[in-house]
Amino acid sequence: MLDVFNITTQSDNVTIFYARGTSDWQTWQKPRGCKFIWIMCIGGGCGGESGTNEASNSGGRGGGSGGVCRALFPANVLPDTLFVQPGPGSAGGATSFGGAANLPSAANRSFVGIAAGTAAMNTVCVSGAAGAGTTNPNNAETAATTTQAGLMSLGTFIATAGQAGDTLGNGITPLSATITSGGALGGLVTVAGGTPGLSIGSVNLGIYTTPQISGGAAGGISGTGGAGNNGIWSWKPMFGLGGAGGGGTNTGVNSGGRGGDGAYGCGGGGGAAGSTIGGAGGKGGDGLVIIATF
Repeated sequence: MLDVFNITTQSDNVTIFYARGTSDWQTWQKPRGCKFIWIMCIGGGCGGESGTNEASNSGGRGGGSGGVCRALFPANVLPDTLFVQPGPGSAGGATSFGGAANLPSAANRSFVGIAAGTAAMNTVCVSGAAGAGTTNPNNAETAATTTQAGLMSLGTFIATAGQAGDTLGNGITPLSATITSGGALGGLVTVAGGTPGLSIGSVNLGIYTTPQISGGAAGGISGTGGAGNNGIWSWKPMFGLGGAGGGGTNTGVNSGGRGGDGAYGCGGGGGAAGSTIGGAGGKGGDGLVIIATF
């Protein structure tokens, strides 16, 4: 279309990028006439840990969530083309047959830069300093600094760490410090039929109510623990919930339930312990990148 007056259209103002892998860089083109560029990077969430078998009787830890970084730049300090890579979340730990839990890999950070690469000298905005699940699956992504994104100092930014996944069975209280949440712990094995995985706490801020993300149902005398519910994502207001833990089971030849998957940037729920098979952890949610101009 012929750009006579250098006026942006509404369709130019906001672009949302979704994860397509760690080698697939997407491009963003600066619209004509914009004066400021606002970027939000949300890192991928870590998958939940698998549950163990009856001998160790441990529900899997919930995955940590991705960090969030928002940066504002004068349009004239950035080039016309930026390269974008939203960080994929990691898969949950696989079902466990041998007692020890299976750990997920760390999740990936999200990047925006002047070139297709993650070097700090090229990076305009990054979701965090270390991805969710680094060292332990419940670890949240740490807050970004200009050490990871040297060009971020051209603007102003606010960086927020993610939320740790549940390791104690207390569930998760979302929106306590950031818009992404960790995953909940998986349930245990008991002779009474197992404890359901603890759920993400309800969100009720008075002006709206989000249903509680429930843990999986406990298995019966000969039943398998139920899967934890998946987390959800809200666009208005914008926030995400992690996955709930899988339901535990009782003694006997039974399996623990699978953890629920996390929403964008959120941690997966832990798999439940099982008498013979520990449930798999839920997947961590993929990261997002949002670029808006005005």
